[in-house]
Order: sequence, then structure tokens, then C-alpha cells
Amino acid sequence: MATFKTYDKGDALPEDYKRALLHLMAFQADSEYAGAQRVAENMRFAPRPEEAYRLSKKVMEEMGHAYYIWNLMQDLGVDVDARLQELVTHPDNPDPSKVKVINGFRKENWSTWFDDWYDVGLFSTVVTPAAVAFLGQYRECSYKPWARVSVRIHKEEQGHLAFGVWATKRNLEFGGPEAREIIQSKIPKFMRVGLGFYGRPSSGDKKSEMFDIYYKFGIKVSKPEELQAEYLALLEDRLKECGLEMPTDVEADYDMRMGYEAGDEPIKAAS
Repeated sequence: MATFKTYDKGDALPEDYKRALLHLMAFQADSEYAGAQRVAENMRFAPRPEEAYRLSKKVMEEMGHAYYIWNLMQDLGVDVDARLQELVTHPDNPDPSKVKVINGFRKENWSTWFDDWYDVGLFSTVVTPAAVAFLGQYRECSYKPWARVSVRIHKEEQGHLAFGVWATKRNLEFGGPEAREIIQSKIPKFMRVGLGFYGRPSSGDKKSEMFDIYYKFGIKVSKPEELQAEYLALLEDRLKECGLEMPTDVEADYDMRMGYEAGDEPIKAAS
């Protein structure tokens, strides 16, 4: 791992570092809240009270992740109240000039993935391992306040993965052999999202334009290739736990994550 200077609450931040930091934190915070809005919409698929209860807990925790990061941004002079208001008043189509939401959490994309509770369980089983790997790196990032709250976020993401495994096992238990065939066939569509979650490669023709900046500052501490290996190992283990097979030859869908890598305009501070 590269060495880098660390900063804590109240430290003066170099302007280019602060711009990069706020850009990534805005995408995480705004997307966590938008993601919670999307997960809440999936309540309509809940087949039993216990499933509905456990999904509602996930919604609350995702909103909590947004709250933790927004608090850090507020300390750095950002008007986070305005960001929340944009998301609650325009939940289906928030203005990209006002909030930074990854494409996968925009309703027009999210709604295409979910037809039933099988999909709900699989999203947390197949995509959430990518969040566990990706967000876990921030526990070691150079901005210490973010590193500290990321410990809790990472733990709760592991809980969301456990929810997915539980929900998928229940789907298999109640649905029998027919359910297993349906669930197995749905894994690739979510795996494409999971593979693209951590961004484009750190080198080559498809290289991320922003990665080198984040890595140099120690805001991101793991390369996409390292996160891919962690994701695939975790995914294979969880699918095995459910009695499912790991698909092969699945290509990453980077477009659903594109927002985290796109643009570098500064986040506006409160006036």
C-alpha cells in the first residue's frame, strides 16, 4: 500500500485534496440515501412479515450511512440540507447538478432489475459483496473522520450481505427445485453490476481517469483489480453457502457505477 499524508477533523486540507475528497464523499452519501429510497420501493415484493421487517432494517441503515457522511461534509462547509431536500422532493429523478447519485440507484435503471422477491434477495447476495469490498477500503483512507465512520458502515454492509443470503435461502426453501432454477438464472444480471461496482481498471485502455488522483491522496487505498479479487472470492463463498453455482464469462457493467468516476467539479460549500 502506498504511503500518504493523513488528515483529521479540523485540519487544513489542500484545495485539490478537499475537492477530490468531497467529490467521492458526495457520491457515497447521496447514493446511499437514493439507494435506501430504491430499497424501500422493493417492499412491495415482500412475501412474509419477517422479510418485510428485515428489509426495513436495511433501509434504515442505508439512510444512516448517508447521514454519517453528510455530517462529515457539513463539517467541511457543504450545505447538506439542500442535498437531502433535492432527494426527498425529487426521489425519482434528482437533479445531477445538485446531488451525485450513481446510475444504478437512479429509478429508471434500478426498476429494470426487480420483478419479484427472488431479485430482492439476489441483489443483496450478489451485488452487496462488492459494496463490502469497495466501502471497506475507506476504513484505511487518509481522511480519518471518514475512516472512522467507515468501520460502522462496513460492518452494516456485511449485515446486508447476510440478509441477502438469508432471503435467498428462504426463497429456495419455500420455492423448491423450480425456485432454484429461477434464482440461478438471475445471478448473471446482478453479477454484472457487482463486477462494475468498484470502477474501471487502474491501467490500460479502459483506465479510470480519476483513480490515480484518489489513490495518490490515499482516499482510495485499493486498486480495482484487488477489489475484484476480493469481490469474487466473497461472492463464490456466499453462493456456495446458498447451494448455487458461480456463473462464468460475466462482463462488468461499468455504466451503473459511472457517476463515481465522472466529472470533477467542486462540491459547493454553504454560503
